[in-house]
Amino acid sequence: MKANEAPEKIYILKHSDYSDIRLLNAFTEKETNNDIEYTRTDAFIEKAVEWIKYNGSHYIAIVNGQLILKKSIVKDFKNYMKGK
Repeated sequence: MKANEAPEKIYILKHSDYSDIRLLNAFTEKETNNDIEYTRTDAFIEKAVEWIKYNGSHYIAIVNGQLILKKSIVKDFKNYMKGK
């Protein structure tokens, strides 16, 4: 991360009362399993484009002039975006 740049992800510590903004704590690393993860939109898009660019041809086929998506594309894409 460059100086003065927002992190790719932040995690908000989940509290039972969101009405008081002072109760929200943000971290760049996950603190608990209940934390809420937020990702910068541009970072999300860049990651999606990277995956499609390098993996799209493994999941896309043209059969009789029709574009066909293999079913595993959704599962594999989700896992990639989750970092698995």
